[in-house]
Amino acid sequence: MNKILVTGAGGPAGINVIKLLKKEYYIVSTDINPYSEGFAISNKYYLISPASNEEQFIKDIEKIIEEEKIDLVIPTVDEEIEVLAKNNISFSEKIVIHPREIVEICLNKCNIYLYLKDKIPEIIPEFSLDPKDLNSEKVVKKPIKGRGSRNIYIGNKNEFKKEDGFFFVEYLPGREWTVDAIADKNSNIIIAVPRIRLKVREGISMVGEVKLDKKILEYVKEISEYLKFRGAFNVQFKEDINGNPKLQEINLRFSGGLDITAAAGANLPKILVKYWLYEEIPNGIEIKEGIYAKVPEVYKLK
Repeated sequence: MNKILVTGAGGPAGINVIKLLKKEYYIVSTDINPYSEGFAISNKYYLISPASNEEQFIKDIEKIIEEEKIDLVIPTVDEEIEVLAKNNISFSEKIVIHPREIVEICLNKCNIYLYLKDKIPEIIPEFSLDPKDLNSEKVVKKPIKGRGSRNIYIGNKNEFKKEDGFFFVEYLPGREWTVDAIADKNSNIIIAVPRIRLKVREGISMVGEVKLDKKILEYVKEISEYLKFRGAFNVQFKEDINGNPKLQEINLRFSGGLDITAAAGANLPKILVKYWLYEEIPNGIEIKEGIYAKVPEVYKLK
């Protein structure tokens, strides 16, 4: 049985990956919190240093890979992905990670817009470091680096001022989309599954409608032609008043709502593992469109 190391066992993405792999693989998980929920459903788990302590974090990961004879590492935490991408570490061939230059662009949410605004201008919303520059009266204040809905504020542009670490985007009133996707080692998309975020709790989809929208899928394909992804990623859009999708952010990991995509017929972590270890790409995956709801389960931790 292959051994898979999943980082971020306390976050929604990490928990999803563990749940979707644990029936077929031996799961070793890590987190900085001893009460991480994913530990309860892992075969073995380790407490590790935070990514902010780069040197010790790398030593922890290298030691676990060596001692546990890990076959594949799936990181699910942005800060850890950043550290793993920019450092030359032992066993790097076992880690599913995007190219460093792609990580540097995508972990800075303002840089994504700057990089793509002349390449795919129709999907880029109005944005600026200074809210006074925006034509939109209603704006969204966003952290340049951040996860989920943390530190995001909506209001009139006159309520805000330019602030270090933040940028501003026009307010978009329409539907929110997340596209869960995997790119192969040559940056070709293996699978992409869009869903509408119908009910969101703390940035995570609780109810979603899986819908294979051609326009959304075409935009994801176009984005991937410029950003050479390698592994799991998700792209988020929100529609403007006319129903046109505008890019919100790109996350270089599995999403917190990944289990909705799995319920519709696409177990993306399993697809990723089979491809990365054995070059196997599934044929004829049937995606069942429809509305899906997440219902939490309870597990004994100790």
